[in-house]
Amino acid sequence: MPTFSLHLPTLLYAGVAALTASAAAMTLFGRTQRTYRGHWWWTAAQWLLALGLLMQSLREAWPAMVPVANLLMLQWPIVVLAGMRRFYSRQAIVVPPLADWLLLALTYLAWLATWAAQAGPAARIVACAGGALLLHLYAAALLTRVAEFRASAALKTLVSIEVLAAGVLAWRVGHALAQPEAPSATEPMLLAAGLVVVLSSLVMVYLSLLLSHERTETNLHAVQRKLRFLADIDVLTRVPNRRHFHELSQRVLGSAVPGAASVLMFDIDHFKRINDLLGHATGDEALRQVARCVRDSLRARDVAGRLGGDEFAVLLPDTPVNDAMAVAQRIVAGLVDRQVAPTIAPLSLSFGVVQMTADEGVEDALRRADQALYEAKRQGRSCAVVATGDEDRPVFGQSRSLGLGTR
Repeated sequence: MPTFSLHLPTLLYAGVAALTASAAAMTLFGRTQRTYRGHWWWTAAQWLLALGLLMQSLREAWPAMVPVANLLMLQWPIVVLAGMRRFYSRQAIVVPPLADWLLLALTYLAWLATWAAQAGPAARIVACAGGALLLHLYAAALLTRVAEFRASAALKTLVSIEVLAAGVLAWRVGHALAQPEAPSATEPMLLAAGLVVVLSSLVMVYLSLLLSHERTETNLHAVQRKLRFLADIDVLTRVPNRRHFHELSQRVLGSAVPGAASVLMFDIDHFKRINDLLGHATGDEALRQVARCVRDSLRARDVAGRLGGDEFAVLLPDTPVNDAMAVAQRIVAGLVDRQVAPTIAPLSLSFGVVQMTADEGVEDALRRADQALYEAKRQGRSCAVVATGDEDRPVFGQSRSLGLGTR
C-alpha cells in the first residue's frame, strides 16, 4: 500500500512563497490604506520570517546561514508583540518592552551556544524549539493582559495561534528528548515544525485587517457619540438644548404621575447689560455658572435645558409647586459663590413656575411658565412667580423674592 510523504524542500519553498505574498499584501495595504501604529511591525515580522525560512531551505548548501536563519525564525512572536504594544500604546502592559528583546536574545544565545559547541541534533532541537516555545507562551501571556482582550476577536485569535504553535513546539521538544539518538527522524521535524509557525503567521494578514477594522469601528462609535452629544447638548452650558429637553421631558413624563410635575422657566436678569459692560466672554461664563448651579440642584430624574439665549427650563416630575419654589431658591443660593462680576453686575434670576395639568404637554406648560416669568420681571426681577389657570386667563399667585436683587 503506497504511503504519502511530504517533500520538505518543496514545503519550505511553498512556505517562502506564501509568506512573501502575505508580507507583500500587508505592505501594499499599508501603502494604500489608512493603518494604525503597529502595522509596520507586523509587516516586518512577516518579511523577516519569509527571509528566515528561505535561509532554512538553503542550509544544506550554506550552513553558515543557520544562525541568522534561526534568529529570523525566532523573532516573529516578539516583533508581533512589539507591534501590539504600539497598537495599544494607551494601555500599558506591566512588563516593559525591554524584557521582550532580552528574552529573545537569551533564547537565541542559548541555541547559539549548542550550535557553536556542535552539540547533537536533539540538543539543538531542544534549545531552538524550547526557546521558540517560551517566546510564544510569553507573547500570549502578555496579550491576555491587554484591556481589550475580552472584547477583541483578533486578540483572542492571535493568542490561540500563539498557544497552538507553543503546543506543536512542546511536542517537538518531547519527541527530541524521547529519541535523542535518531537525528534522521528529528531533523526533518525541525523543518516541518517551522512550517507550523509559518502557517500561523499567515493568519497575521487577516488579524491585521481585523484589528484595523476593530479600531476603525471603535473610533467611528466614538465619533457618533460625540456627534450625538453635540446634537443633544448645549456645548456652552453642558445642559440639553431645546430639542433634547423636549425629548427627555416626554420620556420622563411617560413614566410620571399625570398632573404631578412642575415646570420652571427662568432667565438671567439684565443679561444684556452684562454682555454690554463686561463683554460676551463674561456673559458666557455667567451662563456656565448658572447652568452649573442648575445641575447641582436637581435630582437624577429632573430635566434641565437651555431654551436659547439666557433662558432655561426645568421639568420636575412628581413635584408640587411649593417644592419647585424651593428648587428655584436652591439654584439662586448656588450663585452666591459663583458671581462673575459681583460689584459691577451681580447675577440674579427670575422664575416662572407652573404645575402641569393631567392633559397638558410640556410646550403648553412652558408657555404658561413664560407668562409667569414675564410677571416676575414686571414685579421687579429676582423673584419666582407661580401661574395657575389656563394660558388665556392666567392667574398669578404666590410670589417669592429670591435675594441677590438687581432691581
